[in-house]
Amino acid sequence: METIKIVIMANNTEDLLIRVTSLFHKRGFRIKTFVFDETTSCDLVKMYITVVCDYSKGEQMLRQLTKLYDIKEADLIAC
Repeated sequence: METIKIVIMANNTEDLLIRVTSLFHKRGFRIKTFVFDETTSCDLVKMYITVVCDYSKGEQMLRQLTKLYDIKEADLIAC
């Protein structure tokens, strides 16, 4: 197990936060830290999510996140 940080750029919609966190919950991930930050563009937000899991499970979560409609970009960083 290692600490993984997932960085997400997404459209700023009302239900974005609940859809992202429910995806983590359904997959059995425990979120260690979550930072929700606005960008210079009002319609985009950046999220930094830290979880403790295997790198392969982090990659799988990244693939699931990119399937969500509002997600524009997602990256995985091993800490």
